Amino acid sequence: MTMTYSAASPAGTVLPGPRIMILALALALLAYLVGVPLASQGATAVACVALLLFGLPHGTLDLELIRARLSGPWTGMATLVALYLAFAAGMYAVWQVQPVLALAAFIAIAVAHFAEDWNDGQPLLRAAPALALLAAPTLFHGAELDAIFIGLTNRTDAGIVGSGLAVLAPVAIGLAAWTMGRLWLRGERDQAIGALAALAGMTILPPIVGFAAYFCFFHSPRHFRHSLADLDWRGVRKWGWVVLPLTLAAGLLAAILFGLQVRTEISDRIMAASFMTLSILTVPHMLVPLLINRLVRRRPHKGPSDVRELVGVDLFNHGAGPAHAESCPNLRSRTIRFRG
Repeated sequence: MTMTYSAASPAGTVLPGPRIMILALALALLAYLVGVPLASQGATAVACVALLLFGLPHGTLDLELIRARLSGPWTGMATLVALYLAFAAGMYAVWQVQPVLALAAFIAIAVAHFAEDWNDGQPLLRAAPALALLAAPTLFHGAELDAIFIGLTNRTDAGIVGSGLAVLAPVAIGLAAWTMGRLWLRGERDQAIGALAALAGMTILPPIVGFAAYFCFFHSPRHFRHSLADLDWRGVRKWGWVVLPLTLAAGLLAAILFGLQVRTEISDRIMAASFMTLSILTVPHMLVPLLINRLVRRRPHKGPSDVRELVGVDLFNHGAGPAHAESCPNLRSRTIRFRG
């Protein structure tokens, strides 16, 4: 579900800060420095499985979030499921027909999604840390990143995606540093530290291990906790009936994609299946809320004048502010405070 965060929440919701990610990165860096082969096939496979285990649950509440905020013919469960399946099938088809294009599209969508982790009002500055994270491996692990992209697509020309990231890396990292400085000066120090730690991990560590640390221990827990806060669901008994079955279904999709891979190495099959699953699910995760919001906005609407605050028509600036929350007491504010 697309959403943004800000520094304070009337509801007192606390999102996980960067400490767990920093600990994971420190342990990984220590292991890397003492010679543990974190770029090996085994380590890559473990990191890819972790991406699925920790990453899949945070998107399972999308449909409940849409239905909790909006009503109308486009918000029926059957309609939403059909849209999700259609977008997912479309992304899978692109992987089959034009895998390099699918990889580039996945990276672009990931940048938009990860930009939601940084609470800066300027869209470009919010996107900069996200792009910097994905481009940083080109500084010291360019050949390894190219090998990953070739392994994902099974196409030798996939290296062009890495070359494009290498061109963008200096500008993205420079703008990311500017964003971190702005966040620090505004008192959003947990986000600044989180961005710096994640960027350091993606620069120094093997790409998949560095990405897994950020995705599993920073991005996914924060989004999952934010979704639970929006729904006011507390305790496993409240959300488990939705999260667990959908996570298992997504895991089944990953298993099917693993079985369909024609690659000879098991680790390559795990890597391809994991990232294809993430991309196939990320596309509806990002685009279905936007589409539903657009469709609902076409209908006469009574109540809040800015429906964008409910679902997120703007990928970078769509959180409900405190003033709006006060004027519309039936809406939960989407502003959140963080814990370092």
